[in-house]
Amino acid sequence: MSGNNIQKFLHQLDKVGGVYCVKKQAVPDEFENFYLGVRESEKRLLSDDEVSDLPVIKNSPHKKEWEKRARSAIRLDKYFAGLQAGTVLDLGCGNGWFTALLSKNSNFEVLGMDVNLTELKQAERVFRKSNLSFLFGDIFQTQFPENTFDYITINAVIQYFEDLDLLISKLFEILKTGGEIHFIDSPFYNMEELAGAKQRTISYYNGKGFSEMSKYYFHHSWSEISKFDPVVLYDNKSKSKILRFFIKQDMPFPWIKIVNKNG
Repeated sequence: MSGNNIQKFLHQLDKVGGVYCVKKQAVPDEFENFYLGVRESEKRLLSDDEVSDLPVIKNSPHKKEWEKRARSAIRLDKYFAGLQAGTVLDLGCGNGWFTALLSKNSNFEVLGMDVNLTELKQAERVFRKSNLSFLFGDIFQTQFPENTFDYITINAVIQYFEDLDLLISKLFEILKTGGEIHFIDSPFYNMEELAGAKQRTISYYNGKGFSEMSKYYFHHSWSEISKFDPVVLYDNKSKSKILRFFIKQDMPFPWIKIVNKNG
């Protein structure tokens, strides 16, 4: 499916604030309200000017984190620079900074998708390019034609999808044979780590006053993803202790690629 065909699909949809909409509601739902509430308490809701500069940020309590995320983004950006023209879905794109980075190559047609309409509207305001669009919708309720995308990126949001098997199966339907899914900046746990990770999440959201958010945050294991023959392109934990000391300012989470071998 070419970029022109993606535009044909999008142009069948209504727009809210410049954002194409599969979902009908034009006001935040329960998840979005909780999510935005947490982000505000964490001082993660940014101005348009701040978003336009990402992943570089100056005056933020999360400056060090963004420096690490910038390194992850640069790695994947270099990878994409070596690819042919194609169609890209950035799933869970939020305010669109990473989607915009992917679209800097004019040979790619890039679509950012999320269930967070508030940040999508910001993305549409801040990043306007002819090969970049934003879509408000649930991936499980959006009827893309089969074989729509060459690449799908999932950046720091896998924890908001409950069923990893179901998600990847859905993505394979809309991904071309030989197409790639890239997970970056997201944790995957060994089985013995899961219980502790879940308890830390509950404690964190309770402390923030958003205990309800725990039911929207999920923890995925390496065993879940292993059935899809993942290729680990970067893993800080695989480095030696000495090397980890020198690269401790890098992301602790892996970069994982899955290739759609269905045909």
